[in-house]
Amino acid sequence: MPFRRFLKKGLLFAAPFILWALAVVVVDPFDYFNVSRAFTEENKIKNAASLNWVVFNMLKEKHAPSENLIIGDSRAENLPLEQINELTGQKFFRLSANALKLNESFDLYDFAIKLKPVKRVIFTLNFNEFNEYSFADRVSSVEAMIHNPLIYLFDRSVAQAGYYVVKAALTQKKSVDFTPPMREDEFWDYIVNVRAREHYERFRYPENLYARMTNLTAQAKKNGTEVTFIIVPHHVDFQKRVREFGLNDAYLRFKRDLSKLDARVVDFDYLNDVTTNRDNFTDPLHYNVALAKVIISEVFRGPLNKGKLLDAAWADECGKFLF
Repeated sequence: MPFRRFLKKGLLFAAPFILWALAVVVVDPFDYFNVSRAFTEENKIKNAASLNWVVFNMLKEKHAPSENLIIGDSRAENLPLEQINELTGQKFFRLSANALKLNESFDLYDFAIKLKPVKRVIFTLNFNEFNEYSFADRVSSVEAMIHNPLIYLFDRSVAQAGYYVVKAALTQKKSVDFTPPMREDEFWDYIVNVRAREHYERFRYPENLYARMTNLTAQAKKNGTEVTFIIVPHHVDFQKRVREFGLNDAYLRFKRDLSKLDARVVDFDYLNDVTTNRDNFTDPLHYNVALAKVIISEVFRGPLNKGKLLDAAWADECGKFLF
C-alpha cells in the first residue's frame, strides 16, 4: 500500500514534466526530434530559426550532413543557394547565423566534418570579423544539446521559440519581427556610426585565429577538401571607418595573411564602382540580391571581374584601394 501511494505521488509529480516534454516533441521548433509534422517548416523558419539560426542549422546538418557547405554570418545568408546548386551541379547547405563570429564559423566546420567528409566549403568573412575581441562560443552549447535531449526539452530559448511557432499557427501571422524601428536612412547611419565603433574601437590582431585558419586550410588540403574564402563587400561608408579608427595597416596585413593560406580567397571588399554604389546594398554591411548573384557567378563560374583573386600581387596592390 505505501508503495502504491509513493508511485501515485511520483506520477503526479512527474506528470507536468512528461506533458511538457510531449508538447515540445510535438511543436519541436528546431526539428530536434524531426518526427512531428504538426507545424510547417515555413512557420519554424520564420518564427524559430530567426531566433537562433545556430541551433536550427546545426540540427539540419546533423539530420542530413552535406558534403558541400557555405559557412558565415548573415552575409552568407544572402547568397542564393538555388543559383549555386545550378552553377555547380552540386547541392550546398548553408551553415550560417546572424552575427556569427569567425571562430564560430570554424567551429561549425569542425562540427560538420565530424558528421561527414566535406568536399567543398565556402567561408564568407570580412575584416570587421577579424578581431581577437570578436569572439563567441555558441556551437559547443548546441553540440551539448544534440548529445542530451533533456537540454533541448527544458531549454528556455526552445520554449520561447515553441511559443512563437504556436502563436503564428493560431494567428496566421509572423510572431517574430526584427525590422529595426527606424527609417532606412537612420538605420544606414546607425550601422556606419554605432556598429563600426563596436567592431573597430577595440581591436587586436587575432594571431591565434589566423593560426587556426592556417591549420584548418592545410588540413583541409590534405583531406582533399576545397576551401574558398569570400571577402564580402562593404559599402564605402563603412569601409572608410577602417581608416578613421587607424586600422589601415592591420587591414592590409589581413589581406597579406589571407593570401598565404592554402585556399582560394576572392576579394570583393575594396574601393571600386560596386562598393561606392549605395544601390548595391541593403545597408552598409549587406549586399543586395543583385550583387549576391554577381558574387556567386564570379566565384562559382568565373571569370573574376569585380572580385579579385587574393594572391601576393593583389595583396600588395590593395594599398592603392584604401578608402
